[in-house]
Amino acid sequence: MQSSTLDNKPSSTLEFLSGGGEMGERIRNFDWSTTPLGAFENWPQSLRTCIRIMLTSRQPIWIGWGKELIKFYNDPYQAIVGGKHPWALGKPASAVWKEIWKNIEPMLRQVMEKDEGTYVESQLLIMERNGYPEETYYTFSYTPIPGDDGKTEGMFCANTDDTDKIISERQLKTLTQLGKRLANCHCNQEVIENTIDTLQENPQDFPFALFHTIKDGKAILERFTTIGNHQNVFLKETLLDSDDPIAIAINRALTTRELHVFEYPEKILKHLPTGAWQVPPKHGIVIPIIQTGKNVPYGILVVGINPYRLLEEKYTSLFSLVGDQVATAFADVHVLEEERKRAEALAEIDKAKTTFFSNISHEFRTPLTLLLGPIEEALNDLNTIEENKRRMDIAYRNALRMQRLVNTLLEFSRIEAGRIEGWFTKVDICSLTQELASTFRSAIEKAGLQLQFHCEDIKSEVYVDVDMWEKIVLNLISNAFKYSKEGSITVSVKEESSMVQFSVADTGVGIPHDHLEKIFDRFHRIENIQGRSQEGSGIGLAMVKELVRLHQGSIEVESQVGRGSTFTVSIPVGKDHLPENKIVTDSSISVTARHADAYVQEAMKWIPSPEEDEQEESVADASKEPTPLNTPTDKKYKVLVVDDNSDMREYVERLLSVQFEVITAADGADAYRKVLHFNPDLLLSDVMMPKLDGFGLLEKVRQHPDRKMLPVILLSARAGEEAKVEGLEAGADDYLIKPFSAKELIARVDANIKISKSRIAAAKNLQNIIRHSPVATALLQGPSCIIEIANEMALEIWGRTNEEVIGKPLMQALPEIEAQGFGKLLAEVYTTGKTFRANETTVELIRFGQPQTVYVNFIFEPLRNDDSEITSIIAVGIDVTEQVISRRITEQSEKELNELANAVPQLVWAANQAGQITYFNDRVAEYGGANKNEDGTWTWEGLVHPDDLIATANTWKQALEQGTAYQAEQRIQMKDGTFRWHLSRAFPFKDKYGNILKWFGSATDIHVSKEHSTILEEEVRKRTAELHELNHSLQRSNDELQQFAHVTSHDLKEPLRKIKTFNSRLAEDPDNTLTEKSRKFIQKIDSASDRMFAMIEGVLNYSVLNASEQKIEAVQLDGILQNIESDLELLITQKQAVLHYTGLPIIEGSAVLLYQLFYNLINNSLKFSKPDVPPVIHIFVDWGSHHESGWAVIKVQDNGIGFNQRYAERIFESFTRLNSKDQFEGTGLGLSLCKRIVERHGGSIEATGKLGEGAIFTIRLPIIQNRTSI
Repeated sequence: MQSSTLDNKPSSTLEFLSGGGEMGERIRNFDWSTTPLGAFENWPQSLRTCIRIMLTSRQPIWIGWGKELIKFYNDPYQAIVGGKHPWALGKPASAVWKEIWKNIEPMLRQVMEKDEGTYVESQLLIMERNGYPEETYYTFSYTPIPGDDGKTEGMFCANTDDTDKIISERQLKTLTQLGKRLANCHCNQEVIENTIDTLQENPQDFPFALFHTIKDGKAILERFTTIGNHQNVFLKETLLDSDDPIAIAINRALTTRELHVFEYPEKILKHLPTGAWQVPPKHGIVIPIIQTGKNVPYGILVVGINPYRLLEEKYTSLFSLVGDQVATAFADVHVLEEERKRAEALAEIDKAKTTFFSNISHEFRTPLTLLLGPIEEALNDLNTIEENKRRMDIAYRNALRMQRLVNTLLEFSRIEAGRIEGWFTKVDICSLTQELASTFRSAIEKAGLQLQFHCEDIKSEVYVDVDMWEKIVLNLISNAFKYSKEGSITVSVKEESSMVQFSVADTGVGIPHDHLEKIFDRFHRIENIQGRSQEGSGIGLAMVKELVRLHQGSIEVESQVGRGSTFTVSIPVGKDHLPENKIVTDSSISVTARHADAYVQEAMKWIPSPEEDEQEESVADASKEPTPLNTPTDKKYKVLVVDDNSDMREYVERLLSVQFEVITAADGADAYRKVLHFNPDLLLSDVMMPKLDGFGLLEKVRQHPDRKMLPVILLSARAGEEAKVEGLEAGADDYLIKPFSAKELIARVDANIKISKSRIAAAKNLQNIIRHSPVATALLQGPSCIIEIANEMALEIWGRTNEEVIGKPLMQALPEIEAQGFGKLLAEVYTTGKTFRANETTVELIRFGQPQTVYVNFIFEPLRNDDSEITSIIAVGIDVTEQVISRRITEQSEKELNELANAVPQLVWAANQAGQITYFNDRVAEYGGANKNEDGTWTWEGLVHPDDLIATANTWKQALEQGTAYQAEQRIQMKDGTFRWHLSRAFPFKDKYGNILKWFGSATDIHVSKEHSTILEEEVRKRTAELHELNHSLQRSNDELQQFAHVTSHDLKEPLRKIKTFNSRLAEDPDNTLTEKSRKFIQKIDSASDRMFAMIEGVLNYSVLNASEQKIEAVQLDGILQNIESDLELLITQKQAVLHYTGLPIIEGSAVLLYQLFYNLINNSLKFSKPDVPPVIHIFVDWGSHHESGWAVIKVQDNGIGFNQRYAERIFESFTRLNSKDQFEGTGLGLSLCKRIVERHGGSIEATGKLGEGAIFTIRLPIIQNRTSI
């Protein structure tokens, strides 16, 4: 080797080869004498210098020397030569890079022959570095190296690998462009087109791409890249069930919902597009465009894989990202389409709502007129008593309010529909506005506010629709009054810039900033705002805005929370802005207020009555301390009624005052003060109220320690299950929806008070139970575990008196137990809510002044309130000190017992309380199969013969559960492997309390006597065979009975057919000789014949289905019902019936019987339907709690005539009829047969119904049968 020669050279000659890592060592060890370069001493200095530079550089560098460019390279260059390392060292460059020689030879020739360097950036080179052609990109330079004579002898090449950079930039550009284009798609076709167009711009990574949609078992080609015009090779449709490789790949991708790679057949490779390359891809990849939540994807993208790249993680990730982007685009398009449809639907709903309000308002006016008229007459009638007048006055005021609301709704709907027109007349705007505002003066001043009016001299003519202007002014002033509790309301009119400005400023609660933009939206309401009332339709300000718009004006609002609001209406002066045909010059038109009275009357209701003021003063003067709880001697229960509507308060107060003492409050804040002062027995509160609403009041009451148990009923006009659930979840005891009847209100109040008293009684009962509990029991309140009550047995264990512990925290009353871990244990129970149990725990106590050790079994059980919050812990304990001591004495005696047991000839054993064998005497050595475990117990199952093991285990288990003596016979294995019969007995050993401490047993060999019993058993088998034959005989009789039923039914039907035939001939009456009475007789004969036919058929079905054995199979109930629907199609059509069913389960059973079951039930529903009411039948599954336990609960519900629930059991009896046969035909066997079928399947059937409201049949069937036939 050359290295041995180098070792003898001076070190200075090898200096240029020192270091250089692996390649430095390889160059030093290479035998260069076999190359044209020869030995080291012949190398020129320039070569040595360049090699030194190469080995010390961190940049990939190679050097070619001589005419053949013999190759040198450094460690960083190894990644470039790849699999050709280390073979490439010392080889000619043309051999190393033969695959790219045509690309680099011209540049190398320029260097070597012309002494000119070259430089290229990001040059594409298809290199075979690792055994396959690979797309690479390099930036490199070729620099000539002179020899010692100055002529070019070699080449120096510095490289930079740009492959990852070029490919990453190209892929990122594709993904970015794809994202931009897909973001603007509006339909699925645009998504497909933009996807293919974008992929076509990157033919390197996507030589070709095809997009398919999946329809009817086919992959349909929608679009593909067109580079190279190879469209003829792609099929327009691909059958997915074919053996085509592409079809197989698509199917796998659809099944797995993942990318799938496949290989193209050799025969079509030459026809495939090549993209940016000279050769076609050999492999393709299927990218499923997944549709979330659905099995069928949006489509399938099939892409050719770059033939010069391995499908590694980065390349695969590109395909996944493309699939995800396309799927997201499809989803976005779907969302846009849904949004468009939703917008159209909302527009239709909006239009329908406007129409509805218009129509319903018209419909309301007639009954309102008929309400107001008679009430007004009664109020004016001198004969009406004062009490009735007072009641009618409430009804009259609220009917007027409803009329105003109806008129507002009607007018608003007419405005929105463009059907309202104004009639504009010249007015003195100051006088008109002042007159309208003055109508509110009495209400405003009564409420302690000031009304101020300012009007500047209006010189221009002003035209308004008087009726509309009245509504604008009254609505704004009413709104200001409603939300102002103190201060003033200022109304002003002025002219500014050809506009008349009318403004209403108040010093009220103001409007939150985030509501200002929505304040004029229809139905917009601000929740929990502190006004005089929470009542309102939410369209007052919206209507004002529309009325102002009809005047070609505008309305604005300025507001600060807590400081008030100012609404400003601006309308143009003059009449040029108004339609000429709407100008009225008739001076007779009234300009006085016509609707003000209704507004003012409603406002007056928001002012508290004198009686409520007196109650308020009573509360204010009273002590701040809560009133003690009512005592049982109170004559009447107290009810606090809270509502911001004075009429409602007065009405409810009048209803309840007959039976209860009633207190009233106008808002939640006032009510809370009265709750603390009066301590009512029940709180009846409206939900929508100023200051503090019903939910806020409820929350404060529930948080008060002395009032949290107060029963609360919420009143609300919000109907529906959701509103009721919201109220109950908030902590209300009941939820009453307006309107309600007087009886219902009184009944609810009375019931809730009684329930509340029952809760109090229950708490007392719990205390009594604890006091009289036969074991030590204590109730520990709150996280501090304050001892609320402890019975005598608990005090006995603790060694304390009642006075020493009650009202103290447990750790304070028994300080010695805290260090023993009980404080930490109780805190964990209170925090986690988990029960803690322990047995024979050692507790060191100071009992009656003396330290004692006590053994206790105890339980700490957390108790929860109605809101599932832990409020206390109940501690239950048993002193087992004597048992523990007794057991220890017993253990001392076991040694003596063992000696005695070994002296007897039987196998003697003992077991613990759980039944585990803890002891065998020495005779166990004579037996086989018993093994001792590490914990000292024995496994006995190996002793018993396998055929006797289950019976032995069950008998032993029964003895353990019942605590009774055990006795069983079984074959026990001997040491030699044979089995002998033994009689095993065991008896429990109990303490004085009856608790089992141990079991003692023995096994006695009875093999000889057992053999004598074999003869008797053989005799028994013979008798059993005779009984079996007798059963077969009975089965044959049953079959003959079934055949008899068929024959008999035929014989009965035949004369009936003749009767019907002759009867029909008589009914034809060709000679017209029959009288009316005769015709009726003929009709009765015909009806009776039909019933007889039905009864024969029913009896036959009943006998057949009861007699025959049916095979068990998996039954799809949806399919059964489809068959029934088809069979009953004529009757369903005649009745105009509708059947609803879907998603019924597959269960095991008899298809024939299940068909008959549901056929009878559906036919029953059709038969017993209401006249002129089409039957609606629902068949559905109520999985409920039975699903996990393997049961299906199926319900058949109809809207028929129903039945009285007291006949629910009788309805399944044979020949039972609840209705006259003249009204409804039938045999009375259908439901009896249904019950029989269900019971044969091991299930049950129940019926519930109500007369006139339909019936529900609930069928409970096992999903899986543990048998092959029924």
